[in-house]
Amino acid sequence: MAELANQKVSIDIGPKMFRRFEDLPNTVSHVLAEFVDNALQSSRDHREELRAIDPNYKLNVNIEIFWDENESKVSQRLAKKFIITDNAAGIDLNHYAHAFKSAETPDDDSGLNEFGMGLKTAACWLGETWSVKTKALGENVERLFRFDINEVTDNELKELPYETRPKAPGEHGTIIEIDATTKNIPTFKSLGKIRTEIASIYRNSLREDELDILVNDNPLEFVDYQVLHAPFYNKTDDPAKTWRYKVDFKFGKYKATGFIAILRDINSLQNGLVLSRRGRVIIGAESDGRYFPKILFGAPGNFKYKRLFGELELEGFAVSFNKNDIQDKDNLEMLMEALRDKIREDDPQFFPQADGYRADNTAKQVRKLVTKHDDAPKAKHTPVVIDTKAVEEKIRVESDSVFVHQPYVEEPTVINEYKKLDVYDIGSKQYHLQVKFVEGGSDLIYVGTPKELSDTIVCNINVKHVFFKHFGDPSDSIVAILKSLVIAKFTAGKNGNGSAAELMEYFNEFIKKTQV
Repeated sequence: MAELANQKVSIDIGPKMFRRFEDLPNTVSHVLAEFVDNALQSSRDHREELRAIDPNYKLNVNIEIFWDENESKVSQRLAKKFIITDNAAGIDLNHYAHAFKSAETPDDDSGLNEFGMGLKTAACWLGETWSVKTKALGENVERLFRFDINEVTDNELKELPYETRPKAPGEHGTIIEIDATTKNIPTFKSLGKIRTEIASIYRNSLREDELDILVNDNPLEFVDYQVLHAPFYNKTDDPAKTWRYKVDFKFGKYKATGFIAILRDINSLQNGLVLSRRGRVIIGAESDGRYFPKILFGAPGNFKYKRLFGELELEGFAVSFNKNDIQDKDNLEMLMEALRDKIREDDPQFFPQADGYRADNTAKQVRKLVTKHDDAPKAKHTPVVIDTKAVEEKIRVESDSVFVHQPYVEEPTVINEYKKLDVYDIGSKQYHLQVKFVEGGSDLIYVGTPKELSDTIVCNINVKHVFFKHFGDPSDSIVAILKSLVIAKFTAGKNGNGSAAELMEYFNEFIKKTQV
C-alpha cells in the first residue's frame, strides 16, 4: 500500500500508561515530597499576595496517613488512605489544565515542579483513585477533580470533567485525597522512617522556618549533627577547633556550596554527603542512600569514611524526573575530585584528622553502665547479705584501727553516678553503696563515708586513671571488682585492723556476691 504524504502518528501518552506509574522506582517519602514541592513552589510564587492577606503567613502542609485497623498487629497495618492538605495559593484556572496532563512542563521550569510529572505520577504511585480539591487565591470558585484509573483505562478516557463551587476570593489551598491504594503503600512500622526522611528532604526550608510540615499532626523538625571540636589528633596540646570546611566551589558550569565536616561521634546514620538542588535534598534523605565518593571518603570501614559528612547544594546538574537522583555522575565525580584538592590546599590537616582522630568514649561508656545499672530488675537492687563472722574467724587482729576517709589529692569532677544505690547488710547494719564516676586525682578509686550519711559508703572511680588507658573503658566486670574492693576496704577497717590480709579475705568473700 502506498504511503501518503503528511501522514500522522499518535504521540498521546495513552490512558493505559497511568498503570505503569506505580511501577516506577521510588519511595513513599519521595512521593509524598512531590506534593510538598508543589505547595512550596506555589507559596514562593505567590508570597507577596499571600502576605498581603496575612502578614504572618507561613506555608503549612499536613500529611495524614490512615491505617487499616482490621489488622490486629499495629506495626503490620497497611496504609489505606492519604490526605495532603496545604494553605498555598492553589491552582488557578490558567494552570489547571496543565496540572493534570502528564509531562506538561510548566512555562517556568526553574522551580521545584519543573517536570510537570509530580502530582500525577505520585498520586498514581500510591493509589488507583484520587482527587484534588483546590481553591486559587483571588478566584471565586473551588475546583474538584476526581481520577479513577479503572474508569480511565477501561474506557480509554483522554479527558475528565471537574466540578466547581463558589468560594470566597480570599480562601486558598489544596486538598489531595488518595485511596484504593497500590502495592507501594507503607506499613505503620515505617511511619517513623517516613517522618525522618521527609524532614531530611526539607531540612533547609525547616531551618529557615519557611514552612511547617506535619505528618499525622506531628510537626517535623530536622536536628543538625554535631561537628567535632578538638585539637589535631597528634597535637593534643594545640587549641581545639571546629572541623567544618565551608564549601563555595565552582568547576566549569558546575557549582557546589555548603560544607563538609567531621562528625563528633561516629554514627552510621549520619555520615556521608547529602546533595541538594534548589534547596531540596535529592540524594541522601535516606540514611542508607547518602553519597560516598571514594575520592573523598576512601574505602568503607575506615575512620574517614565513618566520620566525614556534609551537605552540598549543587548547581548545573540535572536531576531525574522524580527528583531522587543526580544526572551526569561522571562530572559529579570530577567535581568531587577537584573539591578534594581544594580542601587539601586550604586545610592540609582536614582529611588526616578525619582518618586519625580517635574519640575518648569514656563518658559514653560510663553512661551505658549507669543506665544498665539503674534500669536493672528490682531483684538486682535487693540487699546483699554479707556474713562477716566467717571471715573474722580467719583473721588474727594485730592492732586496733578505724576506717578513715581517703582524702582526694585534688577535688574530682563527677561525670556520672548510679542513681539506684546498692544495698549491703554488713554485720548487723545495712549500708548503701554510692558509685560515682569521676575525673581527677592520681588514684584509681577513692573510698569514704560522708559524716552526714553514716550508712553510706562512697566509691569514686577515676575514669581518667592510666589503668583505663591501658585496659579500655570501664566495664561491668571492672566495676564489679572495684566495688568489691571498696566494700572489703570498708569492712576491714570497720570490723578489724584494715590489714592487707584482712582486706584480701573480705574481697574474696564479697566478690562472690557483687553485682553491677
